Amino acid sequence: MTTLYAESSAVLRWLLGADGAATVQAEFVGAEAVVTSALTSTEVARTLQRLVAARAIDLRAHEAAKARYSTASAHWHIYGVSDAVLARASQAFPREPVRTLDAIHLATAVLFSREVNPATILSADDRIRDNAQALGLGVSPTTA
Repeated sequence: MTTLYAESSAVLRWLLGADGAATVQAEFVGAEAVVTSALTSTEVARTLQRLVAARAIDLRAHEAAKARYSTASAHWHIYGVSDAVLARASQAFPREPVRTLDAIHLATAVLFSREVNPATILSADDRIRDNAQALGLGVSPTTA
């Protein structure tokens, strides 16, 4: 049993039923605890809004995904975007370049792992995964 840091790409893959969604769901089920950034809720909401606006999903799919996220995240530990997280996100990462929101996720996972409990990053984003491994964090699933 592990503590998972749920990064937005994996959460969205699961919510939208994209390739690998079953693997992400299995990781959630098998986790002792799930932690994520407060940023994740905003990223999920904005992505769902963009998909509706682009007519990639309908309102029914939007509401279903939103409800699944709300139900799941009610049991997660939400780690705030604190000054310490922002300070770490501002520093260099092993595999640059790193986008700002990715840096916030990585910084959150690093600080959570250091301050609370070692976490394995659950991500479908290769930049996140490569940096997490270089930072000495576990990565799941083993292949994106």
